Amino acid sequence: MKNESVWNRLSQAVKNNLPLTVIVVAAVLLELTMGVMYYSAQNIIQNIMERLVEREMNAIYLCIQNKLSKVEVTVDNMAWVVSESLDDPDWMYDTAQQMVKHNPSFWGSGVAFVPYYYPNKGKFFEPYAVRRGDSIVSMQIGSDGTDHTQKEYFRVAVTQGKAHWSEPYVDIVGAKTVITTYSVPVRDSQNRIAGVVFVDITLGWLNEVMEESKQYKSTQRFLVTSKGHRLAGEDNTTLETALRRMKTDGDMQSYFTCEDDKGEKQHVFMHPVGGMTDWVLITALNHREVFGRLNMVRMTLLLLILAGLLLIGFIVWRTSRNLERLHKVNAEKERIGSELRVASQIQQSMLPHHHHHQDDVDIYGSLVPAREVGGDLYDYFVRDEKLFFCIGDVSGKGAPSAMVMAVTHSLFRSASAHESNPAHIMQTINETSCQGNDSNMFVTLFIGVLDLPTGRLRYCNAGHDAPFIMVNGQWSMVNVIPHLPVGVFGDFVYIMQETQIAAESTLFLYTDGLTEAKNNEHKQFGLERMEKALATCTGLTPKGILERITEAVHAFVKDGEQSDDLTLLAIRYTPKNYESTLTETLMLRNDVHEVSRFSAFIKSVMEKLNIERSLARRLQLAVEEAVVNVIDYAYPAGKEGEIEIRIMSDGKTLKTIIIDSGVAFDPTAKEKADTSLSAEDRQIGGLGILLVRELMDTINYERENGRNILTLIKKLV
Repeated sequence: MKNESVWNRLSQAVKNNLPLTVIVVAAVLLELTMGVMYYSAQNIIQNIMERLVEREMNAIYLCIQNKLSKVEVTVDNMAWVVSESLDDPDWMYDTAQQMVKHNPSFWGSGVAFVPYYYPNKGKFFEPYAVRRGDSIVSMQIGSDGTDHTQKEYFRVAVTQGKAHWSEPYVDIVGAKTVITTYSVPVRDSQNRIAGVVFVDITLGWLNEVMEESKQYKSTQRFLVTSKGHRLAGEDNTTLETALRRMKTDGDMQSYFTCEDDKGEKQHVFMHPVGGMTDWVLITALNHREVFGRLNMVRMTLLLLILAGLLLIGFIVWRTSRNLERLHKVNAEKERIGSELRVASQIQQSMLPHHHHHQDDVDIYGSLVPAREVGGDLYDYFVRDEKLFFCIGDVSGKGAPSAMVMAVTHSLFRSASAHESNPAHIMQTINETSCQGNDSNMFVTLFIGVLDLPTGRLRYCNAGHDAPFIMVNGQWSMVNVIPHLPVGVFGDFVYIMQETQIAAESTLFLYTDGLTEAKNNEHKQFGLERMEKALATCTGLTPKGILERITEAVHAFVKDGEQSDDLTLLAIRYTPKNYESTLTETLMLRNDVHEVSRFSAFIKSVMEKLNIERSLARRLQLAVEEAVVNVIDYAYPAGKEGEIEIRIMSDGKTLKTIIIDSGVAFDPTAKEKADTSLSAEDRQIGGLGILLVRELMDTINYERENGRNILTLIKKLV
């Protein structure tokens, strides 16, 4: 599967870059063609080079062999003559001189006898003739200081009993130069070796032979012995490499490549000369000279190919510029699409979970944007026994609407954190939204606050579609004042409305993406179809209602394109009956001396409920703080009033209700006291309310019929 995926991506890339693919394929084919031609030509030249070297080396072999053969034949014949004339030792001087005189290639010649062969001539007798300029000088070079029996040309020939070519050496007595010596044993009438006849050959003529008939100017030739002694040629890195190879591998006939002291590649051929010698001929050819023309042809072809590719590239570039622009546009669209998908995830994460359920309320909401991001919103949360909820629709679509939606959502959360009046919340959102609203975008918004203990619903509408309510299985539209949408006029005054919600009632809220959904015939779903769909939702849960409505819309729209965001919200009110096992009531006057009566009263209640002592102290402190706050601030100075304290418990929770007829004051809307301020800078009552908030689980405030009703709830288990 992975290989298939890679192949699919590669195929798609080829389709998207067809002109570039053509250039690449053409370049590859041309390069392959040139490569095949180059390596074919290289092989041909390599074969020609090997044949030329072989022919040259054969010619050199023949030349050297001819020279050596003349030497060998002459000395072999002279050895027979000397063996027949051993009775005349003085004649040996004449013999040596005649050999040098009649053989220009001989530098020197002589006869070396075994010790005391001629007693009257001493231990070492070695008649010798050598060239000195234009003359030939004869001499006796045998002496106690120059023991010729230890020299290679004598020792090997005598020991092996056959002719021998010596390694090159410097003769400081006779020849006085670098020579190689050919020696042949001389036997007497009893077939005993009496000595050797030898000739000295200088190496100059070998150097001349090495320089003849060169096909390449830079050709280097060397002649060495099997032991690595140089006979002809000049020392350099190539020769050292060849000698190392001979010494390491013992291979006298091979072909290899190496680099010379200038770092240039050399083709080296080695071949033994043969005959009676152990000499090896080495030929080295410079790679650059041998393959120079081929490299020039290759560079010419490469330049021509590059020129052709540039021409093709120019033509394709002219035709592919639009495709490149299209690719950039597609890449930009993909980038924007990716960012929009992330924005959509962020937007969805801002909304509450689809389903929220607790004992007294069941809520389910859904938002399906028409694009990657939408301009609709809904939100809800429970604070102080009140359900705060909203639904809205931003003008326009796409990213701008999504940004306004996010701002509106944040403003709703912020404004409702310490405010329970939906009109005041709407007013705050409107004033903030109008600031810097240069784009003139607006939001239709419905905000509701449902008091969960009493079922009292307070709401404010800003140009949004009126919600529907189901009571006893019957749906009806909630009466709303339309007002202007949020974001139009910053000084617009919103009015709060309220109604009483019966138990098991369901509120249904929606955006115009529902009623304005269109099918392929451009007909809208409409309010009438929505009411018919709602009529079939009796007895369903909020989730079931939304699913039923969504199915009805899809059945109507079918495969039509969604033109607007679709947002639905359903709220079922299911208040639980509080069955108290203990109910205690106390009436107080707004007199600080009444605090002692209350303390005794609350202490008695705690004892009756058998509440753990530390918890009882905290509860007493919290309730007492709330009661003292009412005594001190509920009624104007000098005016008497009553305060009713009602404490109830079902064994699981403790509910305290404080009722007074004083001035309206909502402690839940008051921000927490800033404990970092000094006592003089903090507002009065702030710490008391903070204490009550910290000690109680929930606080609920309602103003009914001119009375303040404060409910404090604490879970006992």
